Amino acid sequence: MKIALIGFANSGKTTLFNAMTHHRIDTSPSITSPQVIHKGVLNVEDPRLKNISEIVNPKKTTFAQVECIDVAGFLRNNYAHNLKILREISDADALIYILRGFDDPSVPYQFENIDPFRDFNELEYELLMIDLDLVTKRIERIDEQKKKGQKINEREKEVLESLRQHLEGGKPLRDKDLRDDELLEIRHLNFITLKPSFAVVNVDEKSFYDKKFQNSPFPTICGTLESEIAEIAEEEINSFLQAMNIQEPINKKIIRKAYELLNYISFFTAGPKEVRAWSIKRGTKALEAAGKIHSDIQRGFIRAEVISYDEFISMNGDTHLAKEKGILRLEGKDYEVKDGDIITFRFKV
Repeated sequence: MKIALIGFANSGKTTLFNAMTHHRIDTSPSITSPQVIHKGVLNVEDPRLKNISEIVNPKKTTFAQVECIDVAGFLRNNYAHNLKILREISDADALIYILRGFDDPSVPYQFENIDPFRDFNELEYELLMIDLDLVTKRIERIDEQKKKGQKINEREKEVLESLRQHLEGGKPLRDKDLRDDELLEIRHLNFITLKPSFAVVNVDEKSFYDKKFQNSPFPTICGTLESEIAEIAEEEINSFLQAMNIQEPINKKIIRKAYELLNYISFFTAGPKEVRAWSIKRGTKALEAAGKIHSDIQRGFIRAEVISYDEFISMNGDTHLAKEKGILRLEGKDYEVKDGDIITFRFKV
């Protein structure tokens, strides 16, 4: 899974990226080149993984991971600049809008006042214009091919015309109910407003505790506090969060929300060498889940031995007892993997 932080310049994106990834990227208030991109990896901290490891006692425990990218800030009404930024995140699975909610004269801003809701609408507009331009140019190219007597994909053009009408109505493509066959026709175009997204308001500490934006449709976070949390030793984090009245650090909030948006679940593999968590889309079949681990396992798939997390814990990891009780199940390639399944794939290549 790959998530991208986007927002207007000086909205605090990189501060939050640093807090999430423990990087130390410079956050000086200057305009960054659109080609600049920061990348980091977040562990998906799942308490179930720790509990499985305590029972299995493997040599290695491996978290599922999320790649996080931080791109340059958008500039208002600067199409060329913003387009270059979006080219850097064309393969992102989800977008996170960072909206500025702090008022700091030392950090200049493109707008005359602080208004996260306006910024959200402005960001949506910028993305809409880029997708509208893309769909228009694609339709024009198809029309040119047709004039030259070349064979064209009529179905693709039909879908594109529908998308153009939707975008001209001021709505992102994620709000359009597209069928699988329609998505297949446009998969090569990487429309930015088709990507799942959510927004957070980055506020200062005073606004965070005063709940200045409590009526906002977007959740609030405080970049300065999150930066402090990132510097605290792991064993002291919980007490700090409690003292600051923060439920969980930003990396956990973002990952949880991204999983919900993308409809992701986790399954586990467990053995003496390694206990590991894997992220997949809900509804993934056993054969495809096997390929997540290795293409050879998918190619030589025989069966999957499956036990749920709760059953594994109740058996204290005793797979022999689980077999005797009929709890450890043998499943075929069409089995739909469930959240928390612990799976051993049997294969032969």
